[in-house]
Amino acid sequence: MAAFSEFIKHVGRGEKGRRPLTQEEAREALDMYLDGKAELLQLATLLMLQRVRCETSEEAAGYIQALRGRISPEWQELDIDIDWPCFAGKRRQPPWLLLAAKLLAKNGIRVMLSGHMAVDAIKYQIESACPALNIQQATTPDDARRILAEDNICYIPLSSYCEPLIDLLALRNQVGLRTPLNTVVRALNPTAAPYSIHGIFHQGYEQLHAEAAQLVGDKNMVAFKGEGGESERSPRTACRLSGVSQGQLFTEEWPTYLEGASGKHGEISGEFLQKVWLGEVDNHYGECTVISTLAIVLKMMGICSEQEQALSMAREWWEKRLS
Repeated sequence: MAAFSEFIKHVGRGEKGRRPLTQEEAREALDMYLDGKAELLQLATLLMLQRVRCETSEEAAGYIQALRGRISPEWQELDIDIDWPCFAGKRRQPPWLLLAAKLLAKNGIRVMLSGHMAVDAIKYQIESACPALNIQQATTPDDARRILAEDNICYIPLSSYCEPLIDLLALRNQVGLRTPLNTVVRALNPTAAPYSIHGIFHQGYEQLHAEAAQLVGDKNMVAFKGEGGESERSPRTACRLSGVSQGQLFTEEWPTYLEGASGKHGEISGEFLQKVWLGEVDNHYGECTVISTLAIVLKMMGICSEQEQALSMAREWWEKRLS
């Protein structure tokens, strides 16, 4: 086994001598830290060096493998259709993605939401909205199994399936920059669901997510620049996504769905979302967000083969949500 300092040297040498870690090296490096064989300072140094030149898909894949190895296999015994990580939080809009997830659940598709409350304290976190929308939280696989049997949808906090990652995500607050683990946390798919949807902050990272997913053997996923970095499409702009379909990389462009709308919103709460869900409040922007986000999922899952068909089905599900 290499000394951890060797990984730092590979990444941090001069311009001609440095190189990215291989997938196996990245997995070994994070495993060493998680096994107590490296210090937090060493891991933080490695992560910041990678952050400066952007982590590679191989490095991300290695970290994904190391962290998945810490997740209890009991989570993978759950029968889940789609993994929906929510780690960005919202600032300008409420988390409309939760209404898209509820539509999937209402139509028999089992959804596992996940997130972490402390990633960004100044944003409204998805976990905060779940109670008002009657989305129950589970902390154990048995809890999740019971909730899914009742509702087809469940939320699990990061602490319930990969607690060691919590302190590592906190590095962002200490150093002021995201680390490669902020990318990786979205890709853990703790229940090994056959489909997954990733939201990203910066255009270009969608390709990295897709390539890393393929490297770790994930068969079907999509990644795109979401509203506020969350796994929710902004209908105001065209959406370029990258993903894996049946193990093969692909890219796709979805045209603008709602022209001329503002991206700002007044009330950001689960209670407001519930009013929209129940038809007590109309919000055209929100409806378009739900429909355009849901359509991406319907096409990824093969429920619809074409974009227009997916959008049409998503609109129909929305209109019939209370029936």
